[in-house]
Amino acid sequence: MLEFTLAGRSFRIRFWPAVACLLVIALTLMAARWQTARAHYKQSLEDAYVLAQAQPPLELTAWGADAPPDYIRASVKGTWRTDALIFADNQVKDGQAGYGVYMPLCQTATRCVLVARGWVGHGGRRDRLPTVSTPQGDQQVEGVVTAPAGRFVELSDDAVQGRVWQNVTVDRASRAFGLELAPFILVQGGGADDGLRRDAVRPDFGINKHWMYAAQWYGFALVTLVSGLYAAMRKTGDKS
Repeated sequence: MLEFTLAGRSFRIRFWPAVACLLVIALTLMAARWQTARAHYKQSLEDAYVLAQAQPPLELTAWGADAPPDYIRASVKGTWRTDALIFADNQVKDGQAGYGVYMPLCQTATRCVLVARGWVGHGGRRDRLPTVSTPQGDQQVEGVVTAPAGRFVELSDDAVQGRVWQNVTVDRASRAFGLELAPFILVQGGGADDGLRRDAVRPDFGINKHWMYAAQWYGFALVTLVSGLYAAMRKTGDKS
């Protein structure tokens, strides 16, 4: 037991409360350090992403079974399969409801890359699908590579209603149209001369989240130190 006098008051620090306080502080500091390390790691990923975006697009027309890294710039040649147009339902932009537009860009009759061409509003009418302007002939499409969709929740058993799908995946599109699709989705970039809206694709690496968590853990350590030491002290004298 430690005794000392501070500001005219005598205190005694009890052993076990102090030990518990130190253990909690050690754990919270470890958690803060881990979050800080994750923030630095995510920052390195973002730096690598920015560097990759400055490089020329990777030519992926002769794509293979292995998917390229996510979020790299890529270029694919082919012709559009307008008969395989897909509208992804429940896509909202700036408070306006609409559809995500997907279409295969094909290198042969059945070998294609699924392209997220952009977004179009439905104008409040769901009984009539929007018209999508599609250039004919061979096309060179540039964009950003993204991984096929993973798990998701379907709002109903009617996940596919004609051209309107709740969720668009490579596997689902491959089965629906009998195509051999690349193991990735190309999010088309460039201008909107076809009337579709295209937003820049930039991953959220969650760096700020880790810094926020680290600050919280450091705050918990400080609060534990102040409140724990106060609880561990016992006044033995009156203020002089």
